[in-house]
Amino acid sequence: MGQHQFICTHVISIDLPGQGVYQIHMIPYHDAQFTRPYEGDVEVQVNQQMYVAIEVEGVDRSQIATVLDNCWATPVNDSEYQIRWNLIIRECPNPKDGTVEVLQNGIDTISHFSFRMFTFTGASDHIFLHCKVHLCLVQNGRCAQSCNPGRRRRRHRSLDFHHSAAITIGL
Repeated sequence: MGQHQFICTHVISIDLPGQGVYQIHMIPYHDAQFTRPYEGDVEVQVNQQMYVAIEVEGVDRSQIATVLDNCWATPVNDSEYQIRWNLIIRECPNPKDGTVEVLQNGIDTISHFSFRMFTFTGASDHIFLHCKVHLCLVQNGRCAQSCNPGRRRRRHRSLDFHHSAAITIGL
């Protein structure tokens, strides 16, 4: 109890009409500088701060930014599972989870967030992390909203929405 086997780093390939194929990687890191990715069977402690990068490859990084829309965890490898815990909601940290930080979002092809590792009571020793992302054309203006309380405003998505996808890793 209190340790987790790291299962996998996930990569998905998506065909973007007119642009070719791009890949989305979800990679957990040991450190806030995102220099030491987890590799192989690594044990993760409950309450350990996890640092996660979502990276898109195969697109023009001068034109495209990656935006984290929603991230959540489930105790089984099913993104639609009824038991879930939200980490990021509409691009911002879940206000009910004070451990979540959105560190970089919508300014590059890589987005970063962190959270404190946990387990679902009585369900599993693992958690499965899911993120829904979209690609944004940076020329259309700001890609991700400010998460400061009281400053959230609705943006028109029709102009900057480019493509969306979901990705999962197990921890």
